[in-house]
Amino acid sequence: MKFTLYTLLLLVGSLTVQAATLKGSVMDARTGEPLIGATVSLINTKFGGTVGLDGSYLIKGVPAGTYTCLVQYVSYQKTQKTITINSESVVHNFALAESSHDLAEVIVSASGDRESDNSTRKTEQKADNVLNIIGAKAISLLPDVTVANVLQRVSGVSVVRNATGDGQFAIIRGMDRRYNYTLVNGIKIPSPDNKNRFVPMDIFPADLLERLEVVKALTPNMEGDAIGGSMNMIMRSAPDYLVVNATASGGYSQLFSSRPFSGFSTADINFRSPSEIAGSNRYAAKPSDFSVRTAQYQDVQLPINGLMSLSIGNRVFNKRLGFLVGGSYQHTYRGSESSFLRLYGQPSPDPVPNTPIFEFVEQRKYSNEQGRLGLNLKADYEFNRNNKLSLYGLFMQLDDKQHRTVLGNQLVQIGDVTTTDRSVFRRQNIYNITLQGDHALIPKPGVGRLQLNWSAVYSLAKSQTPNWTDLSVTSRTSQGADGKSVSTRYIDNMSYIWTRNNDRDLTGYVNLTYMLLPTFDVSVGGMYRAKNRDNYYNDYQLATVLPGGDRQVFTSVDKAIFSFRPESYAYPDSTNANNYTAKEQITAGYIQGKYIRGNWQVVGGVRAENTNQSYVSQLPVTATGKTGHVSYLDVLPSLHLKYQLSDRENLRLSYFRGISRPGYFEIVPAAFPGDFFTETGNFNLKHTVADNIDLRYELFPKGNEQLLLGAFVKNLQNPIEYGFSQLAQNNIVYQPINYGTAINYGAELVFAKYFSNWGVSGNYTYTKSSITTTKRVYGRDANGSTVVTDVQQTRPLQGQSDHIANLSLMYKNQRIGFDAQLAWVYTGKRINIVSAYKDLDYWQRGTSQVDFSAEKRFHGGRLSVFTKLANLLNNPIIVDILRPNTLSGYPDQDRSDRITVQKDVFQQSYLFGLRYKR
Repeated sequence: MKFTLYTLLLLVGSLTVQAATLKGSVMDARTGEPLIGATVSLINTKFGGTVGLDGSYLIKGVPAGTYTCLVQYVSYQKTQKTITINSESVVHNFALAESSHDLAEVIVSASGDRESDNSTRKTEQKADNVLNIIGAKAISLLPDVTVANVLQRVSGVSVVRNATGDGQFAIIRGMDRRYNYTLVNGIKIPSPDNKNRFVPMDIFPADLLERLEVVKALTPNMEGDAIGGSMNMIMRSAPDYLVVNATASGGYSQLFSSRPFSGFSTADINFRSPSEIAGSNRYAAKPSDFSVRTAQYQDVQLPINGLMSLSIGNRVFNKRLGFLVGGSYQHTYRGSESSFLRLYGQPSPDPVPNTPIFEFVEQRKYSNEQGRLGLNLKADYEFNRNNKLSLYGLFMQLDDKQHRTVLGNQLVQIGDVTTTDRSVFRRQNIYNITLQGDHALIPKPGVGRLQLNWSAVYSLAKSQTPNWTDLSVTSRTSQGADGKSVSTRYIDNMSYIWTRNNDRDLTGYVNLTYMLLPTFDVSVGGMYRAKNRDNYYNDYQLATVLPGGDRQVFTSVDKAIFSFRPESYAYPDSTNANNYTAKEQITAGYIQGKYIRGNWQVVGGVRAENTNQSYVSQLPVTATGKTGHVSYLDVLPSLHLKYQLSDRENLRLSYFRGISRPGYFEIVPAAFPGDFFTETGNFNLKHTVADNIDLRYELFPKGNEQLLLGAFVKNLQNPIEYGFSQLAQNNIVYQPINYGTAINYGAELVFAKYFSNWGVSGNYTYTKSSITTTKRVYGRDANGSTVVTDVQQTRPLQGQSDHIANLSLMYKNQRIGFDAQLAWVYTGKRINIVSAYKDLDYWQRGTSQVDFSAEKRFHGGRLSVFTKLANLLNNPIIVDILRPNTLSGYPDQDRSDRITVQKDVFQQSYLFGLRYKR
């Protein structure tokens, strides 16, 4: 027995020695970067492996012996080495040199690198200022299909979601959307929003991007109206060889498996109101001028989402002309279900001061059908090595048909309950054409070199909301003589609204750069923008009271009898301030220097921007604020220091001054009916100025890995936030207001680490802000009389979350062509709506979202299948008033220390598709 056991142990030991492991790393011989995806094989054997995300390879079970090891990677010279395997673990590292005999392969590699994770890390490392980048490769593997949803993955960025749960606007470092601007290929674009300057980011499909940059510290050559930061969408560029990318996918929303999608037809919708069609403001509209088709709803069981994209690019005419044409179309069905406690405007002094009073509970159902179209053209022609012209063209369109059903007071058993249906069709467009030139006026290398860059830009953003329809039906429930409930449905007044706005920019940029010394260059430049904006608003209300004065029993909307009561309602309002035209001229100039000495880089200078705004509204001549004009000059210095601690480490310190201009709606004293409050402008509004400081440590260990640790502080003068103002005894409006000063500071952490085929990446941002404003308190004095007092209250800035985090677990196997990612995003609690009353702000609770995506490639990576699964845990968005909860019998009240006023549920969405790349 002892002999047998000894023999067995000897045999096992012998096999262990013979079955060894070969491991090591494969790097670029020049840069030391890992060559992810390189193949390592033992010639004339079945043993081989692929280099993982950290640059390592591992080959197990190799018998003892001598082998020829072959290492290969596209655009690099093949390397062979004789190795001997005679132990349990053998380590061999390889350094590959770039191929010098095959120029075409080198060009291909360089072009494709622009979209890779490795390229984005290098761009962040070499940048003159503080920024974060997501490349196209990473975007394609994310579960997001719009740029707005991609933005939530960036450090320090959270998104404001629309009624269907999709991201729409970005909040950067706790600074609300108004404090940020949007660029396309480095060119600022106008907004189609009907009230604000900020651009709705859900209009952009993500699959047209080459990379997405979030710039957090402005240099003098950048426009100055960004305090939080800027979002720069670099569209796919002309490649150096033939490229074809195509995707097709489909899916559905889990929400519509439990209830049908309820939509409407826009086949005969009029984009112009009856008075416009008639050509006269004195035209008396007729009920027959109004279609009821938008109030006739059709149910669709489990509608299918469809998404597709195609881009083709090449370089022709002896490589001088490069072009890329890309298109994307997304047809999706989204929705949500919501409960909402409607708050009476003025609180009660009892039982304690500022006790909120709720009128009723609403249940809301949203059904949104969206068509998102994006077209992108990039072309460039190189006349010679010193002169190049580029042409960019962009067209974006988002059609959104929204049917919202509001079920009235759900607490009423006997009495009136109103159900309201709203049909809104909105079309938003963004057009941009940019002609750009790059010229070496003095082309000699080194000192004395003079370069000219110029751009001529036409941009137009517009939004049209025709035939906005509101229809309500009241169900009156009473108790009959037999004790049973009797319900009768009556149709209420029906309203129609037409709105549209256009924002057109004509912009010119010019930049000159002169190299004074080998380590010092100076840039000077300027910009001029002429902006024209117009806004149109017209509404009608049709009565349903019968000629005898009786209420009209509702059967269907097409059988209803409408009229105008009084008859003056048939005419448009000729004094509505929502009808206005505005102009804005911005003239800017800057001087910027860049100096490099040893490990130091200094970029600094000053920018001056003069703003000239004016508007004319439709208000009567005697009305305050009918016209307005304001002009101001801002001098905006900035300084950016970068110290290179090592080849892979930077330490940055930045300062810049930025501004934020009010939107046009915000300075025109026009009233606009919102979902919850009447919104109005404030012609006394001032622009915001802020001083910003950034400190960041950067480490780029290898490949796609990184560690960024930073801190920032912002000091704002005249910050703009929405709040309530009491214009008269019973006229409380929600309007933008300057609130003195505010401070915002925080810290950011970004990391990415890879272990063979596994990787983990994430970011965390802590932000703290404070602003002191006047709030109103309704209480009682010693005699029991109601007393109204104004007090000072310090709170965070609107939209600012203390904690924002992202965490992703990734698996990438180059050998089998499979990638997968599980992504989690967290947004901490923040103020959604600022109340004029103390302690009655609306707070959105901290919320999480978990998503999953995967891709499997075939045929050498040209063809792949992918899936994107969003909101897997079906986490709702919940909004509270942070007051003790005294409500009983109300829905969704799960905490004693707060009152839940809104809860939105979106459920999961699923997408499955094919991708082709050449």
